[in-house]
Amino acid sequence: MKTGAFFSIGMAVTALGLVLSAQAIAGDLPQETRYQFVAKDSSAETKICVAAGSNDNSGLKRKLVNYDHNMRFGVNSISCNGVSLAQFAHQYQASQSFQFLERHSSIANRVKTKVSIIDLAQKSESGAPIIVMVSAK
Repeated sequence: MKTGAFFSIGMAVTALGLVLSAQAIAGDLPQETRYQFVAKDSSAETKICVAAGSNDNSGLKRKLVNYDHNMRFGVNSISCNGVSLAQFAHQYQASQSFQFLERHSSIANRVKTKVSIIDLAQKSESGAPIIVMVSAK
């Protein structure tokens, strides 16, 4: 009897530990829930910017392939909120989009590395995502 009770308690503690570990890992995930991108217009360029900032890598690739010009031209000519696509993705920690865009960016549109201090605990007051208005101008 005691062995069964200890086994049940041990399983419950293990399950609780797994749940807490999953929550800790989920808390470390990138900006998917941190930023919400809202398009200011319905242009193809703005939709590309939203996909880049949202880390929607497959959607970004699809939109760039269907863009009027070739993909490399689109990556280097579209600017989002005043910065290049790669710089925009980097600014909002969209790592998958950034890695893809950085490979196709010209030297002028790449991210210049610099050291900066960032408040890692920055969150919106209510815990809701930070809303970013996006325009491809």
